Amino acid sequence: MITWPTQAQADSFYGNPHGQNGKASPKWEKQNLAEASPPFKIYFANKEVKKFKIHHKCAPSLARILQVIWQASEQDQSKIDSWGVSIFGGSYNFRLMRGSNHLSMHAYGCAIDLAPERFQMGNSTPEFCTEVRAAFAGEGWVNLAHDRMHFQAALVK
Repeated sequence: MITWPTQAQADSFYGNPHGQNGKASPKWEKQNLAEASPPFKIYFANKEVKKFKIHHKCAPSLARILQVIWQASEQDQSKIDSWGVSIFGGSYNFRLMRGSNHLSMHAYGCAIDLAPERFQMGNSTPEFCTEVRAAFAGEGWVNLAHDRMHFQAALVK
């Protein structure tokens, strides 16, 4: 298992994604982002998402996580749907953390949100099922207590 950096170490581990005029660096994006394809169907605004961007250092780990979840569901899309894993809330997005001047982990491409309507920010309950939480934890990803939709490959310290 990879030892992920702390949030404070994100620049040194993932590279600094800042570009000019408050935007992401196109050079950083080209050098650091990869496409991930889930083994099951996922949707954003009721449209199927076949690929999404994630940091290349996280892509193999996330692929393993999604495969573990798919296997735990016995490759049953209806189970994936009932667990909320098929509802995509986003991954790479160059932006600040809510209420902060620091970059979000999404800005580094090391975070993914799932089932945002079900697991709204600020609500520590409900939680994802054991299978989903265990798949992410098995790869060292963190699920924030105040933001259950959010999983990140960066430690909170």
